Amino acid sequence: MLETEGYLKKKVVGVLPSMSVEFGFSDGVSKFNAINRCTVSVAEESDGNKYQKIVTGSNAANMYAFAYLDFSKYTANAKELIIEFDTKINTDRWYIGLSDLAQRPGESSRGSYDSTGVVFTQGTKDGKYYYINSDLTWKDNFFNCWVHSRIEVNYESKTVSYCITNNNESAKLSGEIDFYDKSASKVTGLEIYSYVNSVEMGIDNISITSKSGNESDDERTVYILTEDGDIAEYIYIDGKPICIGRSDIFNTIKDLLERVEKLENN
Repeated sequence: MLETEGYLKKKVVGVLPSMSVEFGFSDGVSKFNAINRCTVSVAEESDGNKYQKIVTGSNAANMYAFAYLDFSKYTANAKELIIEFDTKINTDRWYIGLSDLAQRPGESSRGSYDSTGVVFTQGTKDGKYYYINSDLTWKDNFFNCWVHSRIEVNYESKTVSYCITNNNESAKLSGEIDFYDKSASKVTGLEIYSYVNSVEMGIDNISITSKSGNESDDERTVYILTEDGDIAEYIYIDGKPICIGRSDIFNTIKDLLERVEKLENN
């Protein structure tokens, strides 16, 4: 359904063509949830940059440490997903994964990493080299520095394209790989997993864009859809959806009907 009003078109849709969000830590607020044998906090570097710090517990090796960022509200109808972030790990044991959080952490225990629900993971399981899913890359220069990752997830082909570089781009990993768990059908969060006692890692500058695949976002169109029981209107500015109006018309109609019913019964 398409309606024009002035130079902007109005279009009723089931879902927005794309959703985007950025997670930073300059506000000093943690965005990750500490689920098992770890703590999350916001740390500050010498240059004033703030980032999410995750520290494993002193007993993490007896089981595992697990934390996650839930971004399911932005990927619920996605057919494609693009996520970028920066991480800093030492030569410990870290799995940084994109996964369906409803299935995580599965049957993981101590040094056994259950990949159920995991679409893509990177990090190290031996403390020496970097791994993509279970593949050894033989790269050892992604530690003790900030590493930037750009990951594109295609749900239809069940493939992941990735580009990972260290802070001065002297090392690079890129390619395309199948979903780690081929039965996984969605990504709802970013997970951090380790089984080493009292170690820390950092993550920062997280940006997410999901595409429904139905159409492209048009900055000359007002998209109208139902959202949380309301009628919401969105426009796109610089590729990002901005809500410009919201109406609780459904509740208004419900209230009116209840009033009419009371009048009829009196």
